[in-house]
Amino acid sequence: MKLAFIKIIFIVCILAKTIVSYSQNSPEITTIKIKKERIYVKAAFDESNYKIVALDKFGNPHENAITSFSIFYKEGKKSYEATVDGNVFPKKTIDFLTKKKKSATKVCLTKLKAADENNHVEELPDLCDIVIFPDCKKINKIK
Repeated sequence: MKLAFIKIIFIVCILAKTIVSYSQNSPEITTIKIKKERIYVKAAFDESNYKIVALDKFGNPHENAITSFSIFYKEGKKSYEATVDGNVFPKKTIDFLTKKKKSATKVCLTKLKAADENNHVEELPDLCDIVIFPDCKKINKIK
């Protein structure tokens, strides 16, 4: 009786070990995909300094994260595009948009690239519908 009981326990142990080892070698799982979490989500335009600032997923601004972008705007039927390194509008562009024009200009910023502290570059979505107004001038009223 003891010998039969030991044989039954031995067979049960072998079956349990076989089932456990078979379940670990599942052919359905072949690769594991990892999605890299983006640090910066979008960009914002600082109107007072004519700067582009990157925003993280919590809305915190990062001033020096933007490495390059393109400015796109239209004047009449002509369209202009300029590539900029860094995060500040060029002085020539600011002067043209604020001093030489008499009406507001709608600007679109494309090809925004931001780099994190490890210099990993990622693209940000375009930032359009930015309106830049010309400088206010003192107007003399005619009496």
